[in-house]
Amino acid sequence: MNTNKNELEILIDTTSYNDLFLSDDTLLNEIWNRGESKDELKQLIKSDKTKAYTKLKAAEILYHYKVEMPKSFHKNLAIAYTYSLSHTSYEKNENTSLSGNLWGLLYNHDDAGILGSRILTFGELSIPYLERLLEDNDQSFLYEGSEQATLGSSYQYRVKDFAAFYISKIKDIPITFYQDFEKRDAEIERLKEILENE
Repeated sequence: MNTNKNELEILIDTTSYNDLFLSDDTLLNEIWNRGESKDELKQLIKSDKTKAYTKLKAAEILYHYKVEMPKSFHKNLAIAYTYSLSHTSYEKNENTSLSGNLWGLLYNHDDAGILGSRILTFGELSIPYLERLLEDNDQSFLYEGSEQATLGSSYQYRVKDFAAFYISKIKDIPITFYQDFEKRDAEIERLKEILENE
């Protein structure tokens, strides 16, 4: 694929996650171009001008082709992935159209999902950006597939519930999930106090 950086960025920016990763590999292979695009994809992640969700897709392309992400990228990626998590909610204006499955079924299943697991690998660098999401009450995460859709929807997860789960994993702080929102919020407040007193 003969693309300059601008063309590559526009292509990734305007292509949905599903079209990139949940169909055949034709488009991915064109973008990857036998590794010729690797440095351009890395530049997209490093650039302050690249949209957060575009950075996530660029990173996922690199992960797809088994490219290890240098630790110097982790802060930029933590910002990109937590932004994309927040904007997975259909209550956000700039919705990513990502499915809830990618962020996991969380507590009762100990499941961080594919994208949530990335946040865990960024470790402590993710914490400040996840902490900001502990105030985000937006819901409306769409889960796909019959069983997962039923389960995921039944939990009525909010952005803050995902953030609390990932923080609890990174910091090794046990947190209990409750279906009742008041009890759930009390647990999140307890988590926030622990973080403030560290």
